[in-house]
Amino acid sequence: MKNFCFISIVVAIFTLINSVYAAENLTEAKLFANLPDNCPTPDAFAIAPNETLTLSCPNFANNKLQGELFSVDKLGNVSHLATVPKLGLSKKANPMGIAYGPEGALYVADSRGIKHGRILKMSFDQNKLVKTEIFASGINPNGLRIHQNAVYITQPQIPNISAENITSGIYRFSLNDKNKVMTNSLMDKELIFNVQTDNPDVQIGLDGLDFDKDGHLFTTDLGDGEVYKLTLDRDGNVVRKELYMKISNDARIDGMVFDDKGNLYLAGFALNQIFKITPDKQLIKIADYPDNDGSSGQIDQPADLMVYDGKLVISNFDLMKGNGLRNTAHSKPYTLSYINLK
Repeated sequence: MKNFCFISIVVAIFTLINSVYAAENLTEAKLFANLPDNCPTPDAFAIAPNETLTLSCPNFANNKLQGELFSVDKLGNVSHLATVPKLGLSKKANPMGIAYGPEGALYVADSRGIKHGRILKMSFDQNKLVKTEIFASGINPNGLRIHQNAVYITQPQIPNISAENITSGIYRFSLNDKNKVMTNSLMDKELIFNVQTDNPDVQIGLDGLDFDKDGHLFTTDLGDGEVYKLTLDRDGNVVRKELYMKISNDARIDGMVFDDKGNLYLAGFALNQIFKITPDKQLIKIADYPDNDGSSGQIDQPADLMVYDGKLVISNFDLMKGNGLRNTAHSKPYTLSYINLK
């Protein structure tokens, strides 16, 4: 296993106790947007330079559809932004996590599997795609954020590791990098953090990630329900790890995002739930929905969320079903929900 030189490793016992919800303040979710037929599985968000919301659609529900990007304005109007190019591969792109760099390019986690996954850099002019480059390959990225001229991605499973449970990790790339090729192993120097997932029933590891206003990197292990707070040095190395919060692993936490008050919002993928962790580390469940079709804005298998124009906007993936999942069928309408934060 790769060794990390942590200045300190903090596991707060009271945080584990706080895995029992400090309070519930359930809030009604409302319909933000109906999505077109070529976005049956909406995933991740990014705020564009023109202040619209960009949405990624990997379209796992229909492999005949290409991977798509859409723009959504503050009123919930949806317009097509771009089809994500195949770039020499026979199968379609699967855009997941997305974020805009300081130069205005969109970085896309193209999650095509261990062999063909990569990070793409897509450049636009007046909302028209003019160039797509392969920024990094040899990985299978999921969540993606940009912070201080670096791209950070989660990879929920790092292959070819002899362990009882899966290992997942976070990679960091400089925005100055070009066409980086990874070995997809613990030997990659770009791999700055990794953990094993203990839950035998859900062997999916690190998924969502985001930065707080002080530059700490937060991430969550979907299978184990563990939220980590990572302190980075000026070179992006992890120098301190804290188990920040333990949430029931039944929730299967996916996307995460901070607001400007320091609240951390989490998408509970399995049970149609949304959580908030306050700056004083109270865990509050703010939405909890039974199985539904999302037609009235109900939370319907939330994958990602974004704070946007005073709202918490939520993508309803509405695809996976099986043990531990409230969702029982994939169906129209395809929707985005929101919870008013004002």
